[in-house]
Amino acid sequence: MKADREKWEARYRAGERTHDGPPSGLLRRWLPVLPKGRALDVAAGLGRNAIFLARAGYRVDAVDISPTGLAEAARRARRLGARVRWIEADLDVWKPPSSAYDLVVNTFFLKRRLIPALQRAVRPGGAFVFETHLQGDEHGGPGAAHRLRPGELQRRFKGWDILELEEGRFSEGGRSWLLGRLVARRPMPATRRR
Repeated sequence: MKADREKWEARYRAGERTHDGPPSGLLRRWLPVLPKGRALDVAAGLGRNAIFLARAGYRVDAVDISPTGLAEAARRARRLGARVRWIEADLDVWKPPSSAYDLVVNTFFLKRRLIPALQRAVRPGGAFVFETHLQGDEHGGPGAAHRLRPGELQRRFKGWDILELEEGRFSEGGRSWLLGRLVARRPMPATRRR
């Protein structure tokens, strides 16, 4: 959507750094047990999670709407010797390939219509790390439409193996946020008996 692109372009040109800094604490904590291979970072922003994953050995695709944000992320990756495939795309229309990723990371971004496509993008046995704002703490951050409803992640990931699911106040990037957080594994297909 053109308005989204213009909004983020203006914010990055003005020095936007809200979710800049170290990678997600949830992602860092779970990394040792997450499946290795190919990863997708959704709404990658300045690349904090994508670069972290690339440096940990993943083949990373990072998608974002802002060419300015992606250019800065690419500069940071080059400086750190991290290889990431940066994809400029509008997440209102872009869809990932099915069963292509061992890990999908979605932090501080909520596009409800995209969630089923992101779930399908995870290979059976692969994992999804999801962390974003929760309704109930509307001062600072996005409006209510861009916040998870209580219990929403549990409902949306019904049938997945839930490894961690929390809702509450957490510190992220030096700030305190009311968040919904989930780490889930896509189940392997059931084998048919003969």
